[in-house]
Amino acid sequence: MSATPAPSASQSDAFAQLLRGSLLPTAAAGLVCVVVGLFSSPKAAWSAALGAALVIFFFSLTLLVMKRTADLPPTTTMMIVMATYTFKVVVLGVIMFALRDVTWASGYAIGLSVTVCAVVWLFFEMRAYKRLRIFAYDPDGEASLDQPQSREPRDEP
Repeated sequence: MSATPAPSASQSDAFAQLLRGSLLPTAAAGLVCVVVGLFSSPKAAWSAALGAALVIFFFSLTLLVMKRTADLPPTTTMMIVMATYTFKVVVLGVIMFALRDVTWASGYAIGLSVTVCAVVWLFFEMRAYKRLRIFAYDPDGEASLDQPQSREPRDEP
C-alpha cells in the first residue's frame, strides 16, 4: 500500500474542505441577515432566509460540479464550470425578476442577503483554498529544483 493518498481521495477532501470552510460562515451570515430582517418584519426575515438559501444552494452546486469534473481535461472543466456559472447567473436573475413585485417577499431583503452571503462565501472559500496549499507546479516532478540537473554533453553516435 502506498503512503500517499489516491488523487481522487485528496481531491474529494479538498472540495469537502472548501465546502466546510465556506458553508458554515455563510450560514452564520444568513442567520445574521434573518435576525436583522426580524427587526423590520417577518416578511423581511423570510426574504433574507430565501436569499441566503439561494446563495448556499448555487455556490454549493458550483463546488459539486467542480468536484465531479476535476478528472476531466482542464479545458473541458473550465467550459463546464463557466456553463454552470452562466446557468447560476441566469437562474438567479430570473428568480430576482420574478420576485420583484410579489407581496409576500421583500426584494430589498433578498438582494441584501444574497449580496452579503455571496461576499462571505467567496471570502471564506478563498481562505479555505489558500489553506489547502495546492501547488501550481509539481515539486516532485522531473524538473524539480531539488534534483541536480546534468549539464554534461551527451555522446551522440
